[in-house]
Amino acid sequence: MSQITRSSVRRAAVLSVSVLALAALPSVAMAQTAAADTAKDDGEIVVTAQKREQSLSDVSVSVSAVTADKLASTNTAGIEALQNLVPSISFGNDFNFAKLFIRGIGLSSSLPGVDPSVALYVDGAVVSLAQAQLGSLFDLERVEVLRGPQGTLYGRNATGGAVNLITAKPTEETRGYARLTVGGPQLNLIGEAAIGGKIAEGVLGRFAVRAIRRDGYGINEVTGNDIDNARQLSMRAHLEFKPTETVDILLTGEYHREDDRALAIKFREVSFPGVLTDANPANDGLSALGQRTNLDGSQARFSTNPRNLATNFDPINNRTQYAFTGAITVEASDAVTLKSLTSYRKFDAIFFQDFDMSTYLGYALAQTGPIRSSANHWQPVFENQFSQELQGNVDTDRFHGVFGLFYLDERINAENHIGLDVLTNTDPFRIQFDGSLYVKTWAAYANVSYELSDQFTIKAGGRYSWEKRRLVNNTGIGDGPTGFLLDSVRLGIPMWDVAKSWRDFSPSLGLEYRPTDGVLIYANWSRGFKSGTAEIGSTRRTSLTQPLPFVDPEKVEAYEIGLKFNGATFDANVAAFFQTLKNGQFSLTRPIPAPPFFTSTLTNAARSEAYGVEVEMRWRPTQAFTLDGSVAYLHSTFTNFRASDPLDARLFAPGADPNALLKDLSGNSTRMSPRWSVNLNPSYRIEAGNGGSVTLASNFAYRSKQYHTEFNDDRLAQEGYIQLDANILYTHPGDRFTANLWVKNLTNELVYAGSFSISTSRAIGGTLMPPRTYGVTLGYKF
Repeated sequence: MSQITRSSVRRAAVLSVSVLALAALPSVAMAQTAAADTAKDDGEIVVTAQKREQSLSDVSVSVSAVTADKLASTNTAGIEALQNLVPSISFGNDFNFAKLFIRGIGLSSSLPGVDPSVALYVDGAVVSLAQAQLGSLFDLERVEVLRGPQGTLYGRNATGGAVNLITAKPTEETRGYARLTVGGPQLNLIGEAAIGGKIAEGVLGRFAVRAIRRDGYGINEVTGNDIDNARQLSMRAHLEFKPTETVDILLTGEYHREDDRALAIKFREVSFPGVLTDANPANDGLSALGQRTNLDGSQARFSTNPRNLATNFDPINNRTQYAFTGAITVEASDAVTLKSLTSYRKFDAIFFQDFDMSTYLGYALAQTGPIRSSANHWQPVFENQFSQELQGNVDTDRFHGVFGLFYLDERINAENHIGLDVLTNTDPFRIQFDGSLYVKTWAAYANVSYELSDQFTIKAGGRYSWEKRRLVNNTGIGDGPTGFLLDSVRLGIPMWDVAKSWRDFSPSLGLEYRPTDGVLIYANWSRGFKSGTAEIGSTRRTSLTQPLPFVDPEKVEAYEIGLKFNGATFDANVAAFFQTLKNGQFSLTRPIPAPPFFTSTLTNAARSEAYGVEVEMRWRPTQAFTLDGSVAYLHSTFTNFRASDPLDARLFAPGADPNALLKDLSGNSTRMSPRWSVNLNPSYRIEAGNGGSVTLASNFAYRSKQYHTEFNDDRLAQEGYIQLDANILYTHPGDRFTANLWVKNLTNELVYAGSFSISTSRAIGGTLMPPRTYGVTLGYKF
């Protein structure tokens, strides 16, 4: 009872501070309005977060926008760097999956089949697969990040939030740019260019390309080859037709290719330290593979540097994705716009890594006799998705409405093989988690607002979703006497070939109040929904009566109050929120009595709640100096969660009962949920005598401690860190030529983007954010 009371007091305190901030800012607004307009920024940021063009300060939702100039000056090339520019967003990465978290809600599974909790869109078309979210950011107009449940404005469900990449579109005038980056200490070459303009009467086009070639951030100490290098090529083409003044047809083609040795998990430490030196020989089987002796008598070892590997094979990261999108916009009248958005996306990836993260060559189990087995991991994923969205926008003096229909058809085929030789499939003892998932989704949504007066506006929205998923599994485990067998052969029962569907209605309500020009106060309530599903290949069927492998939908309910102020020299956005998550979808590792002595199970294991405050501001006291900044406080914890910890050695004792070793995780922090996030980006422009300018800028990013596991184990966590970036930008007279000298992660912080306890190798691994990098970027635009 006392814990509940303290929690309630903390929430009340945070919300009280928020209300005081909301009350105080209007007085600041009046003071700022009286200030001189000489320092007002000429470049107002316009967003389409609510499906119509609005000033960022006039949107009554939590949305941040990162402009193309900001992306270029900070040398932001991938989605992982957004966490240094936007509050309350965290980026994780393991097993080739992008794991975006917003306000403590994100993807915890590392097997295909589970939807991301944070949706990613390119010009409104969803990128459904988490692995496909790791593409390059290039030739963008801006990036919009919406925090909180999304479903009444976008086609796809999202319980955590949404990231929308707005690409640069064709223009009537011929425009373009070219940029070349040369960096070190790893030789880093980035070439990027775009050109667009009028092709013929009523026909516009634009083509953009980016190529990245970078040496590795580390090496494989066994092979001597670079790892975490980059070999990427991205292209995008727009073709826009304007047959009449009221009809616009935009055709887009995208291509992205990677072929390098990136994203493999690096060794952090062994899972069960001390088992080889204690007095109980029965515990020796819990030693990490990298602690054991090879058959040739050599001692296995791990890497000597956290950015290196010491593995018998180099990792493979081979990904190709392309997309075709058609957007047809018809202005039916001055108030009504109709839009059709059709998209097809294909994603193919082959990912391989040495799971034991060591020089171990393989071992013989009692079940396999002389046959050796090891923990090499092979994971090809092939996905096709087709989506169709029909949208109607109504925009009158007082009524604004968005009405949409959405359809998604997706197929994911995945393999997960673990064994000694998974590249040629000659190892008779290995683990196979293969299967396919077929997804069909229909949805109807609406979001409307009505201006009761010049000061008051009411909003309402709703989304009806129908989702159906069919799982076809093809799992199995090999043994010594008979070689590899599928479960269907071993058990004499059919594999999973089952389907299930879900329905949901998620409403939203809101209120806007504008006490004076430049001040918006709002309150929102919304519910979000993420479909029930199953991980591909994760569940072994052991009997005909075993329950279906599907988990129930994940649902969130969110409350938010906020204030946005747009003044002469100072802009500020403040949001306070409280949200509850029910039936959180978590992937948990649990022991089993037969080889490989573990399995992964997706389960509705958790309830959590989060509350916090986010403050974004921009201060420009003079034309020369600008300070952008944000501060976010997040308290995100489990309120009901019981599970057995896969790093509890007692689970692997003979006859152990996992149900007797359940831990109460209530009060533990959710994954990727730093309590404090701070971003500061000051810049100062110095006018040069020749008419050009030099801009000095830096970026300060702080994240407090965040856990990569719901068990809040310090061994799978990232301690609080500060990351400093800086750049000096020279702009030639006429703004055509630029030279940007930059450095990122100035103090060379070692930051883990994700951590994972690998059961097959009894070791803990992690993926790392880039080390210190620096270089110069030369640009020319026309």
